[in-house]
Amino acid sequence: MPSKSHHRPLVLLVLAALLPLVVLSAALGGAWLRGQQSAMEANAVALVDRLSALVDRELSAQMDALKAVAASPLLDGLAAGGEVDAVSFFEYAERVQGALPLWTTIVLSDVGGNRLVDAPFLVGGVRGKVLEMDSHRRVVETGKPAVGTILRGPRGGYAFPIRVPVTRNGAPVAVLSAVVMPEGFQNLLFGNSLPQGWIAAVIDAEGRVVARAGGEQGMIGRHASENALRARRAAGSGVYDGMSLEGTPTVVAFRTLPDYGWSVHFAIPRDVYRAPVSNAVWLAGVGALASLLIAGAFLWLLARELRLRRRQEAAREESLRLEALGRMTGGVAHDIANLLTVVMGGIAVIRSRPNDPGRITRVLPEIEGAVVRGQALMRQMAAFGRRSVYEPVPFRLQDRKASLEALLARSAGSAVDTALIVPDDLWPILADPDAMEVALLNLAVNARDAMPEGGTLTVMAENRGLPERRGDDTGLTGDFVALAVRDTGTGIPPEHLRQIFEPFFTTKPEGKGTGLGLSQVFGFARQSGGTVTVTSTVGAGTTVTLYLPRAPAGESPG
Repeated sequence: MPSKSHHRPLVLLVLAALLPLVVLSAALGGAWLRGQQSAMEANAVALVDRLSALVDRELSAQMDALKAVAASPLLDGLAAGGEVDAVSFFEYAERVQGALPLWTTIVLSDVGGNRLVDAPFLVGGVRGKVLEMDSHRRVVETGKPAVGTILRGPRGGYAFPIRVPVTRNGAPVAVLSAVVMPEGFQNLLFGNSLPQGWIAAVIDAEGRVVARAGGEQGMIGRHASENALRARRAAGSGVYDGMSLEGTPTVVAFRTLPDYGWSVHFAIPRDVYRAPVSNAVWLAGVGALASLLIAGAFLWLLARELRLRRRQEAAREESLRLEALGRMTGGVAHDIANLLTVVMGGIAVIRSRPNDPGRITRVLPEIEGAVVRGQALMRQMAAFGRRSVYEPVPFRLQDRKASLEALLARSAGSAVDTALIVPDDLWPILADPDAMEVALLNLAVNARDAMPEGGTLTVMAENRGLPERRGDDTGLTGDFVALAVRDTGTGIPPEHLRQIFEPFFTTKPEGKGTGLGLSQVFGFARQSGGTVTVTSTVGAGTTVTLYLPRAPAGESPG
């Protein structure tokens, strides 16, 4: 008895110490598991948001391309009840379709839905009505573009139509349709790696599956579950309890694309979603026992880990600093080498004809211009170090055309044919002209590297009035001068397009590029109040469009 009486206080002490640990472990375990559940939901929402933006951008790009075809002068004959030159438009449409591999067919139909021209082949082998009349009717009635539902075509494959009105004299005179394969949207889904068991789907406005990743194959074209359609009718985005087409209970995050009525869904198996809760009790018990054993060791290991972490972070920061410094030095050397090429070329011309004052007089401005651009480069480096900014002034690109043509020709090299197109009525620009030349030089050098066997580099300037509308890839509103730099080079893979403006990102081999050229172009455009966009097709070339603001009226260009 005495022995037991002496042990009770010790037992009570142990229990008193153990009870808070058990409660704390249970609370922390439950909170951590709920956090895991919330993290899964947040991950699904993030994936929905990212994929929705990609799908919206892809649909907008397809729509814009079709609008450009609808504006072709070949269709002007449809005005006032006229006829279109079917042969000429067929050849034109066939070329366009060849450049857009997801477009299986381009169809020109009258307002009654009768197909006038099918390129590159007749749909179903015979002339007749368009296959999906609802979207065709909406285009005729509203005069606005529409996306139709996905259907199985005559040859057994699934596709959906994108339709735009052919408007002449303010009224629709025909409808132009592109029959689009869903593979492009399927690739967007498979480009997002999914956790095990998750399912992603893109559903069109009529409730049919356009693309799907995860789950069973062969679901394209099928109607989505009623839970998905009910959730979409109730709200534009959110999370709901669903049921996959395979019959698996799921928890689904979704978002609807307001411009097109499509929606993107990411489904988590319900047992996976709820597994953290069912594991909470087990974790609490294990945590309570483990806490007694590791409490002392934890403090020692924590202190040790913090010391090691601080050392590793310091070493990592030093490594990143040295790497950034090396890349920046390489980028500056790359740009200065381009300017020195201009200077050395001018010196070579002077040496070859020292007694030709006229030629020397023509070459000296180019050398002086290279020196000025070198000074501009130094200003840019100072701006990169937050010591200065660009100095925008109003100027006319027409006044600089000759020097820019020479700059492009030298930068691109003899194997590349260059052309600079500047209309006489081009608006004055408000920007730093020296920084603009450096930006064009960087783009020309990149284009040259993309055309090792030679090709064509075209810089086309035009006035652009950008209205405020959703889906615009510039995000700008107002009057701008657009400089479109087009090459016929190797193109940029789609997975790299969103990274090309990141500092130090480059697709060139080691030692061939620093990744600072396009970063300079992007920074110059944004600091000037404009932006830069890129479109590219692998094997067919790249177009980089630089948007610079129009100089205000009343400011005289320098």
